Amino acid sequence: MATHRKQPKERERLKVWVHAGGHCTICHRYLLESGINFEYVRLGELAHIVAQSDSERAPRGSVGLSKEERDLAENLMLVCAHCHNDIDKESQAQRLDAGWLRELKKRHETRIRAATGLAEREMTVVLRLVGRIRGAPTEVSALEAADAVNSLLDRNPVLTLDPNRRGPEIDLRSFPGEEDPIDSGYYETACARIDQILVERLTPAVERGEVPHLSVFGLARLPLLVYFGSRVDDAISTEIFQRHRSTESWRWAEDVADVQFNYRLQEATNADRPTEAVLIVNASGTIDSRQIPIRLACLPSFVIEPEHSEPNRDVIRTQRSRDSFHDTVSRLLGHIEANYKSVAKLHLFAAVPVSAAVILGRSVGWGFHPELLVYDAVPDGYSLALEVQAP
Repeated sequence: MATHRKQPKERERLKVWVHAGGHCTICHRYLLESGINFEYVRLGELAHIVAQSDSERAPRGSVGLSKEERDLAENLMLVCAHCHNDIDKESQAQRLDAGWLRELKKRHETRIRAATGLAEREMTVVLRLVGRIRGAPTEVSALEAADAVNSLLDRNPVLTLDPNRRGPEIDLRSFPGEEDPIDSGYYETACARIDQILVERLTPAVERGEVPHLSVFGLARLPLLVYFGSRVDDAISTEIFQRHRSTESWRWAEDVADVQFNYRLQEATNADRPTEAVLIVNASGTIDSRQIPIRLACLPSFVIEPEHSEPNRDVIRTQRSRDSFHDTVSRLLGHIEANYKSVAKLHLFAAVPVSAAVILGRSVGWGFHPELLVYDAVPDGYSLALEVQAP
């Protein structure tokens, strides 16, 4: 004989519906209207953050909470059937724990109260680029990307550009010629693929109003990340994520100090109107200036580096560190534009994390700054890999 769980009191159920504004707390779907014929239909369900039962098998049931408290509005979320089933799966209970759900509920209900809980403004479209790095294939799974976006709690990740869930939106791993010495046509072919995907998938989605925000993840050779950044429309609000070596995660750290970046003039020039300059970026490592082509020695040279710490592979662990890097690049380019107006080409030698490479591309790729000549580290020094111009 089937048993039925006791329902929370009507007063508590009403509180949850009102505080959630009739929208799913997780995906923001409106739950009082049919998606088929738009008739009034009550589609919402009340999900327990801490399970109604304290059984070890119940989702988040072992969290210390009295039986009475488990049926209060504070422990209930308004969700759609799909999200309810998702968060209560045994495999999800540890990832989507009670603390995370409480914070999500708090954020959602606060936005509803402030009348800003519109799904269109809170959706972010995931855009991933993966390639090989010195022969080794890389990966940014949908789960990793969603985990990083969800950790910020302010946007709902969607795979608009990968509707069939076949993998990264831009996949360069099958292209031959990446291993040292790099084939002469590798970068040209890879860049053409980047352009193709963005034109075929991203541009139409933007024109249809389906991309209010982008979440960008990139793992590939540095020149390709710079090129990729230059092709992502800077008119779209974008969050650029960083993979952290220490945690092997894309989540931003909250318990580490922020890193500030700055720039300096390393070498001046006697030329009155130099048409070229050199930009050295020491972030994840240090560029050996002795390996820079000797013909560039007479050019004005600028350096971007951490202000009060040494370059290291995890130098960008926080959003504020990333933003400081972006601000420094912008300030330097403004300085060059104001004081070196004749400079039309900037030779880039960079040891940077992946997010910084994308930022370098976004900062210089839209026609307001010099053309970027991106150099690649090779066994005997550096070789010119790409010339990045405005699209």
